[in-house]
Amino acid sequence: MMTPTLRAARSAALLGALLSTADASAAPPVPNARDTAPLEVPVPDEKGETRTGGPDPQAEPREAAPKTRSGPVLTLAEVLDSVEKRDPRMKSAELGIRGAEGHARSAKGNYDPVLRGRAVLEPVYRNSILDARVEQPTPLWGLTAWAGYQVGVGRRPFYNATIDTILDIDDRVGSRDVRSTAGTLSAGLTLPLWRDRAIDRRRANIRQTAMERDRMQELRDAQLLDLEVAAATSYWTWVANGLRLEIEQTLLELAQTRDEALSRRIELGALDPLAGVDNRRLILDREGRVVAAERAFQHAGLQLSLYLRNSSGNPVVPGAERLPAQLPAMANPAADNVEAEINSALERRPDRRARMTLRSQADVELRWAKNQRSPRIELSAWVSRYMGRPLLPDFVRTGAVMALVFEIPIPMRFARGQLDATRAAAAVVAAELRLLDDTISVQIRDGHQALVAAYRRARLANQEVDLTRQLAAAEYRKFQLGAGDLILVNLREVASADAANNEIQAEADYFVAKAKLEGALGTGVQPVAP
Repeated sequence: MMTPTLRAARSAALLGALLSTADASAAPPVPNARDTAPLEVPVPDEKGETRTGGPDPQAEPREAAPKTRSGPVLTLAEVLDSVEKRDPRMKSAELGIRGAEGHARSAKGNYDPVLRGRAVLEPVYRNSILDARVEQPTPLWGLTAWAGYQVGVGRRPFYNATIDTILDIDDRVGSRDVRSTAGTLSAGLTLPLWRDRAIDRRRANIRQTAMERDRMQELRDAQLLDLEVAAATSYWTWVANGLRLEIEQTLLELAQTRDEALSRRIELGALDPLAGVDNRRLILDREGRVVAAERAFQHAGLQLSLYLRNSSGNPVVPGAERLPAQLPAMANPAADNVEAEINSALERRPDRRARMTLRSQADVELRWAKNQRSPRIELSAWVSRYMGRPLLPDFVRTGAVMALVFEIPIPMRFARGQLDATRAAAAVVAAELRLLDDTISVQIRDGHQALVAAYRRARLANQEVDLTRQLAAAEYRKFQLGAGDLILVNLREVASADAANNEIQAEADYFVAKAKLEGALGTGVQPVAP
């Protein structure tokens, strides 16, 4: 068994070695083996070179030189770089982060100062009142500070004596008295004592939008990780299909070259004409295999173009000239500590961190919903300074007011229903997080098993390729000596090509499994150069 892994270039080269054997059949017809001693015919070795005699099972196979390409080789690193910089899905994720930053800035805007004003006209007493104030909410216990100015004009003063004016404290408007000719300056504070003290809607929104910005960044990293795995899968599929296409083309060239040699032997009467008909049938069959391989390569190229883009962001379909000459060497999967890798992945995976952030957001919402069950009790206090000439005798220019406002919804169905809905949403997030943890564990275990299985398949396919090549060379030698059959020659050649295709697929599956395992671990796909 060969110690290094089989290269796709060697698969094509060793099949191509049979071409040189086919060229030898253009010599004068070989006498019947019963009449003469067997001739020593050229037998191809692994480099496509010929030697006399049968295949030497003790000989150590040699590497084939990589096939040269007309264009620069497309590497996995180039594809991954294109994904990160030019993929529209990554741009969409970046825009999601910008959107979250906008929402975070908008939530902070709830603490912007607010200018309030009103104009009151009382036709009966011919009074007019102008009232304006600035309110500044703060995140400190839900405290709100305000300052304002009032002025009134009319025949009689307007007294703050009705129930609706007392309740104006609730909307932080304050007194509307007309008690001085130059108006009234006032300033005050409103402090929630129960509901909205520990947390209110403003503070909850700020915390949640800040978490949402972090969550979108984690989702961006998770998107990049998924795209890297998908891009690596498409890349190795494209490489494998391209190398299989070359094997099918070599197999077709083998039959076409042999057809010319068989035609000369039939003209000399040394071979049954049916052998030429059968070989032309083989050519048609192999042309069909080439067409199927070309279609698979074209499809793989189109799929890869979704991840490979030019500087303008347009998809680029790579051609056969950019194929690597061989697949990279495989490394024997190490028996690492899977449990330690799972624990590390749970801390490293960006999609899990995003789900953890979502759970934290749900916790904030749950805390706010619990707070809303409490009654609303607010303490307001303000001072007023009356300017100008008092309209009432013996009136004190400076006054102070304190007010306690409470609100108790009965039977609090809104708050309770909102709390139940929030608890259910938090439970859904917790269940999804547990499922994600289990999924990560399964992905890592399955990734290790898939990697080991692909490596073992490639090693077994390597041995199968060696054996099928020896059988194909021996069968063709028998056919040249007149003791073989063209049907058996075809079967041996097709079996050799199929074995080479299987080995390429096993090696491609190895690198796909490697990329998926790296994605499951959260480390990102590591570029591998041929």
